[in-house]
Amino acid sequence: MPREMGRYQLVRPLARGGMAEVFLARRRAGGLEKLLVVKRIRPERANDARFLELFLREARLSMGLTHQNIVPVFDFGRTGDQVFLAMERVEGKDLGSTLARAGDHRLPPMVAAFVAGECCRALAYAHDRRGPGGEPLGIVHRDVTPRNVLVSWSGEVKLTDFGIAALAGDDHRALLGTPAYLAPEQARGEPVDARADVYAVGLVLRELLTGVRARAGDDREALLAAARAGALVPWPPDVDAALVAIVDRATALDRAQRYPDARAMLAELEHDIVDRRAAVRADAPATQLAGWMAAVWDGAADDSDGDLGADAGNELYSFLDDGEPGSNTARSLAATAAEGEVATPAPPVGAPAGPVAAPAATPPPRPTSRRAIALVALAVAGLGAAALAVRARRATSTTPAIDAGPLDAARAVDAPPPDAPPPDAPPPDAPPPDAPPPDAPPPRGGDGGRSVPAHPPRIDGGGAIDAPAAPATRTVRINARPWAIVYVDGAAAGLETIATVQLSPGRHRLRFVNPQLGVEREVTIEVPADRDLDHVEDLRR
Repeated sequence: MPREMGRYQLVRPLARGGMAEVFLARRRAGGLEKLLVVKRIRPERANDARFLELFLREARLSMGLTHQNIVPVFDFGRTGDQVFLAMERVEGKDLGSTLARAGDHRLPPMVAAFVAGECCRALAYAHDRRGPGGEPLGIVHRDVTPRNVLVSWSGEVKLTDFGIAALAGDDHRALLGTPAYLAPEQARGEPVDARADVYAVGLVLRELLTGVRARAGDDREALLAAARAGALVPWPPDVDAALVAIVDRATALDRAQRYPDARAMLAELEHDIVDRRAAVRADAPATQLAGWMAAVWDGAADDSDGDLGADAGNELYSFLDDGEPGSNTARSLAATAAEGEVATPAPPVGAPAGPVAAPAATPPPRPTSRRAIALVALAVAGLGAAALAVRARRATSTTPAIDAGPLDAARAVDAPPPDAPPPDAPPPDAPPPDAPPPDAPPPRGGDGGRSVPAHPPRIDGGGAIDAPAAPATRTVRINARPWAIVYVDGAAAGLETIATVQLSPGRHRLRFVNPQLGVEREVTIEVPADRDLDHVEDLRR
């Protein structure tokens, strides 16, 4: 029997990757039923701050992308200690599993060009996205593969999974993506731009035309070596020459020789499609694609219910309003089955070594319905500020820093919770009892001196973030089980866990408050001078 997860009912699993698991789900409200997809972080990853940051970054980015060729993400939140995304469900299959099943059902050249063109439309939209101040966000998908291209039974093509997308100012030295489809510069850990996605679309188009991957084999290291060298298997004979020329330009080893962006490649593909339709009277490409899908899958659908195992757990809190269910469209998500491969290659000659500084994010607060809608708007508006935060932080610090991000500022709690301390308690911004007097000399090293209070960054009207210079701070990731509001060093504003802050080495006070459980706890942590710190407070003990 299907299990409940708050307002969602999980019907059956669709896929399981390295970071998350994906379920077919339904929601019933107002006498209506809507099928959708829920993607949630795997239980064993739930307390890993790095995976949580990637997952929440995907939520923040995806909710700001609205395009007919991109799978829409309309909800993200938390159930117990786990985080989830809710997405529209594409009634169809992913291109990777379809190609694996196709056998002798070869895709006509015009339809292959149409699929690649629809991917280019989605990428051109994402690449062109700008922040509130008009600055380019510099979005690069970095994992365009057949598994991340979804095709509906009616011939719609949609790109999904922006979980490892890059933004302007990101450090690119960590290798993210699927080796068989990486552009050479991406495989070498060099900075990437839109041309890396153009390269990947070229490889997808080549696979549609030939039925085989351009980089064969399953050995990851061999695939990475081939990707760094730009090595591809030879073209088989009798492949359409016009599309071979388009693929060869898109996959040129020197990115200066490729199409400058996805829009330029789309224009070339559209000219090819127009020429073919003028030469031969035939159905529209989308109609032919729908026919090909039906032939490959023999009309198979994926709507059947299935039993799941253990109960999904606790009450769910999310951005989604409690009113009527979302749109009644048939668009949806099949599975994101790619493993989300992550590795760190040796940096190129002359490149500094070091970890990626991914922008941090925190789960949403427990909103009311009206507040939820306002916070979704803030999440979308914060896309540009997120990119600026990364650049501002790196400009002021020589150590990798994870920025709190614009959503942290939006979620800051401006007033003490309902169960605030009694009137005779010391004020929340009072120094600890063992603090030195104000005129004492500053402490040396991490010997327990006074710390610098942590506050969320301030965002001005243009979307820029006033990030304080912090030449001697460490990144501290603060979590609580279950959720809580955390006040750092007596700050008047609290942050919803999971929170990422910059703190100076030494002792700091954390006050955790969960009004719903009536739990309040104050602890002291010691921030080391030589490394970052993860602190998880178990409020159930």
